[in-house]
Amino acid sequence: MLALPSMAQAARLNYELGAGLMHSDNIALRETGEISETVFSPRLRFDFEHASSTLRTHFRGDVQYLDYRHGTYPDDTRGEFAGELDWTISPERANFIVRDSLSRQSIDSLTAFTPGNQQQINVFEAGPSFHVRVGEAMRGQLDLRYTDSYAEETRTFNSNRYNAAARLRRDLGDTDRISFNVEATRTEYDQFSSLYDYERYDAYVNYGSRLAATEINLDAGYSRLEPQGGDRSSSALFRGQAAWQASPRSKLSADAAYQFADAAQDLILRVGDPSSPIDPGIGNPDNPNLQIVPDTFKQKRAGLGYEFTGTRLHVLAQAYRERLRYLRDAAFDQDNHGGALYARYELRPQLHLTLHALRENREFLSFDRDDRDATLGIGLASRMSRHWGARLDYQRRKRDSSVGGQDYVENVVALSFTYYR
Repeated sequence: MLALPSMAQAARLNYELGAGLMHSDNIALRETGEISETVFSPRLRFDFEHASSTLRTHFRGDVQYLDYRHGTYPDDTRGEFAGELDWTISPERANFIVRDSLSRQSIDSLTAFTPGNQQQINVFEAGPSFHVRVGEAMRGQLDLRYTDSYAEETRTFNSNRYNAAARLRRDLGDTDRISFNVEATRTEYDQFSSLYDYERYDAYVNYGSRLAATEINLDAGYSRLEPQGGDRSSSALFRGQAAWQASPRSKLSADAAYQFADAAQDLILRVGDPSSPIDPGIGNPDNPNLQIVPDTFKQKRAGLGYEFTGTRLHVLAQAYRERLRYLRDAAFDQDNHGGALYARYELRPQLHLTLHALRENREFLSFDRDDRDATLGIGLASRMSRHWGARLDYQRRKRDSSVGGQDYVENVVALSFTYYR
């Protein structure tokens, strides 16, 4: 941990510098004609937090350079970033929010997530919030937001979004609150604007409760879409998250959604929702079901989670089921379900055995395609000293597809060394 000299009590910076060597027996993820490749990869990871009376920030990121030793793919630099800044302009009256999300996604989600089928996606959001107190227990809020979405390859995704939201919140006690919200959004795409530009209107009630062992957050209301080049659509809106600390070591969680959504909305939400705390070691798609397209979809989703934190064992299990129906192009309509298991066990002090297993089933309705993806990985992670660590990982990925030529099996071995600060 590194404390910045001028703000020793307010800032925290952790970073890792490392390098790894990875060997794949099927880097192109082909059914036949597999290509072996070795990749050398220097890497920087960082996590920065700062809090003061007027400014709160949290930035985390990962930058790596990929050197393909046999030249199967061009050498590349990749980055992932999620950041949030909250500047208090006037206490309890006005603040300014900035969020940014940079991630790796597929260019074509119907083909395997190979190095040649990846692109950087950036979603930037910024705007002020104005607050007013209405009595002792009620507050009003006005949010104004601008969002810019950019895709490295899929240029039809690039857009500008303008949002205004009015909220009236009332505290029901020390643990419960309720708010009434109305939002209006205008989305303008750089390309095919006459087809994809739309206005969206939402009205919903939010209820939140935080007790000693439980936490609940619910949205319920109504949404209406008014596309520039199509018919209006309307739907009920529901979003919910719940968590229960069943015991000092066990936590249960659940989430559900019934709403209109799109790729940019999905990506900006990841700023406040970091990935699994148990690092699998070898990268996988950030969201394999996300289509980087301008189309809006109706989402039905339900998920369950369980986390156990013991003296030596840490386990995280997740499962979900999801249905996506696109409003413009039914080609990406799909039903998905899957699950993930992450585990870390302390064999002895500073030596951990890690395990991850993922299963993803995707059924595309318009062209009768069913993909079944499975990933299994095991690793050893050693913290050799306060500043140095090493890791050895093995991972196997497999796809069974109903479409010919899309099956593959890949085995990967990776060795890395890291300096921690």
